[in-house]
Amino acid sequence: MITGLLVCSLGFFYWSIAPQSSSSPHPVDRMTGTWSLNRPLSEGLTGGLNGAEVQLVVERQGMELTVEQVVRIRGRRVPAEPLRYRLDGRESTAEVVRPLAGTMELAARLIEKGRVLELKSTISGDNQGQPVTLLTRETWELIEQDAQLQVVRVREWNGQTQQSKLVFQRR
Repeated sequence: MITGLLVCSLGFFYWSIAPQSSSSPHPVDRMTGTWSLNRPLSEGLTGGLNGAEVQLVVERQGMELTVEQVVRIRGRRVPAEPLRYRLDGRESTAEVVRPLAGTMELAARLIEKGRVLELKSTISGDNQGQPVTLLTRETWELIEQDAQLQVVRVREWNGQTQQSKLVFQRR
């Protein structure tokens, strides 16, 4: 009996530390796809987002998450580069022109037992001749049986804070 418990315990220990198959789904896989902003359910839209058509295109390749925010204002697409986040805990960088021009530092992590994805970006630059650092934190959570993606976005810069809740519908 003790031998059986020992074998069972060793088997469970090996299973719990063994590398998972690369074909097993990553928790963010359910968040991938194309999402359209549901304006009536969203709150705190400001600036260009207020009257724009907004889509998120989310893809995962290995341990990299690519997020492209496609914005159209009066039918014209606003140029933007996709952001690439590493899902292995390491930071990445991206050269951007908005919201400020410069190098953006990007970080991603899963929180709340893998149910919520937290994305963080930081960029320092110049705004009308004044130095500014912009920190953006987003929490992504699937709601309504995975039909909607809720993004709570908090932006901080020069002692100011702006919060918005964006609800996207799966397309």
